[in-house]
Amino acid sequence: MNIKTIQKQITTLVLLVILIVSFSSCSEKLSPEMQKLSNQRELLKLNTELNNLNISLETELSKVNDLVRDVKEANDEASKSADEAKSLSDELAEKPRDSKLASKVEQASRRATKDAKQAEKFNSKLGDTNDNVKEYQDEISNVKSKLEALQTKIEFVPSEKE
Repeated sequence: MNIKTIQKQITTLVLLVILIVSFSSCSEKLSPEMQKLSNQRELLKLNTELNNLNISLETELSKVNDLVRDVKEANDEASKSADEAKSLSDELAEKPRDSKLASKVEQASRRATKDAKQAEKFNSKLGDTNDNVKEYQDEISNVKSKLEALQTKIEFVPSEKE
């Protein structure tokens, strides 16, 4: 190897070291105060998310209350129409040739079927709404734990004034 090649290699190596040092010194480092502000901004975003989740939860809970009332009414109606159909059916069993009574049994059976389907629909809606409530409660719990962790992080950020 000649001296010129070695000098080129040394020059290249020195330039590379200078470049690496300058990049590392220019890298963006957040001061503790900037980090605290950044964390507070994240805290505000999480609080907004928590508020939105609480609003959604309250909306779902309101739906649950309405659906519970509707389910009770639908179940009562279905039970009443089923009882009526059964009593008419029992009566028809005693008088099998009564066509007028057979017609009443048929109508009562249709009404009982319709009421049972309505009750099933309301019960299904109530189940779905309860599932939504559970999901919102889980999400709220997750956001609250994130908030607590972030609050702790903000409280322990060292101050630059020391």
